[in-house]
Amino acid sequence: MVKFARLMQVDYYTQNSGKGSDVMAKCAHCGKKTTFGRNRPWSKKATPRKFHPNLQTVTIFENGRKVQKVLCAKCIRTLVKTH
Repeated sequence: MVKFARLMQVDYYTQNSGKGSDVMAKCAHCGKKTTFGRNRPWSKKATPRKFHPNLQTVTIFENGRKVQKVLCAKCIRTLVKTH
């Protein structure tokens, strides 16, 4: 059974935006991660871009212990709804 200790409104990208962060942003529950695509303006000149998931750092109870995890907003909503 998973219970929330408290929700911390910390964005994963602003928290870990440094030159030494080689960790790829990924949801610990569903595995959602950054995907890549292209910007297509009116001139049709394609430039690369990134689609970031809405990842948040959350403190939850697992097996009676507090654990910090990085979860996407959708997983946070479903965990709150089921418990």
